[in-house]
Order: sequence, then C-alpha cells, then structure tokens
Amino acid sequence: MRPMPRAALITALTVALAGCSAQSGASPSDESRPTQSVPELETVPPSDEPVMGEVPAQILDPIVADAAERTDTEPDAVEVVQAEAVTWNDGSLGCPEPGMLYTQALVDGYHVILRADTDELDYRVDAAGGFRLCEDGGRPSG
Repeated sequence: MRPMPRAALITALTVALAGCSAQSGASPSDESRPTQSVPELETVPPSDEPVMGEVPAQILDPIVADAAERTDTEPDAVEVVQAEAVTWNDGSLGCPEPGMLYTQALVDGYHVILRADTDELDYRVDAAGGFRLCEDGGRPSG
C-alpha cells in the first residue's frame, strides 16, 4: 500500500471536517430556534429575625450551659440569638487560632450566638457537638 500524497490527505481532512460541521444542524444565530424566558427570582428582604431551630437540643444544651457558667448566669436566662447549621471552610470552624494548623476540608457544623445578660457569646460547633467560644474577631477563647 502506497502512502497518500500530502495534498490528498489535506483535502480529505478538509472534506471530513466540513461534513462534520454540516451535520451539526442549526447555527447559534439561527432565528428559527424557540426562545425561552427565564423567570425572575424572587428576592427575600433581609430579616432581623434570628435563624433558629437548626441545632439539635443535644448539641445546643451543653453550649447554653457553658455560656451560663462563663457569665455566671442561670441557663434559663441565656437567650439564643442565632442557631444555624453551617459548613465551615476548614477545621478552624471559622475561628482560627494563631500558630495552629487545621484540616483543610469542609466541616459541617453549627454557628450559635447566645446572649447572657449583656454578653454576646459566639460559639463554633462541629457536627459531633464539639464546640468552642470564638472571641476577638475570630480568635477562640481557651
């Protein structure tokens, strides 16, 4: 079998490619295509209402007890300002401590903000219920 001359090979490839594009159907600018309208998304105005009910009681109760102990308050006097399920970006739970290393993976958990008397406490929680108090704009307390 003889090798195909270069000019014949180029011609054959050009014809093959032209055939492929002809089979693709209508061009994107074809006006005969039906158009679809996309419905507008409904916007929900921001609310001052706290996010509640996403943290199981068996996880929330020890956090409330910790807040009561830290602030020398009765647990019944601790107010839940926010309690919601979140996915943290890493093992620091959004509250890295300088000099510490954390897992670099998404961590399911909870963000809980409590008010005891005049103190507001920001707790970061993992899915298993391990929690810590986050103070000073992202620095956890000991």
